[in-house]
Amino acid sequence: MVVIDSSPIIALAKIGRLGLFRKLFNSAYITEQVYKEISSKPNYAETIAIKKAVEDGWVKVLKSHEISNVLGVGEASSLGLALKLKQPLIIDDKKAAFIANTLEIKCHGTLYVVLLALKKKVLRNKKEAINIVNQLISNKLYLSSDVLSEFYALLEKIKIK
Repeated sequence: MVVIDSSPIIALAKIGRLGLFRKLFNSAYITEQVYKEISSKPNYAETIAIKKAVEDGWVKVLKSHEISNVLGVGEASSLGLALKLKQPLIIDDKKAAFIANTLEIKCHGTLYVVLLALKKKVLRNKKEAINIVNQLISNKLYLSSDVLSEFYALLEKIKIK
């Protein structure tokens, strides 16, 4: 089980990879605030995919209070839910990740999901993982050069049989 902020769930849904969350974590939680943010663009393919995941029951929408006033509503509510449920948080916002770490919330970004999928053999090979990252970038997910460098360094360490 995992709590997901809007950026990672939208990014993977945009490229048709929302199912990675289901295969890796079985179920996922998003906050009402995140769901509202996602639903603000009802005709987008990623919105339709996420709404279907909610209807299918493996993505659950829960109420959460916002635990920070220095973050956006989605990030602050996602932190609150992860803290409440004592579950890991998938979030890309650096400030939110810093706050999560100070609150001892286990926290990872979208690229962690890709690496974990490769380690758990949900993805076939490193090339598939790289293709996903390239698709994420093509679909406007901002990844700093530091984050990309770390991703490729970690990718090299994964042994594929």
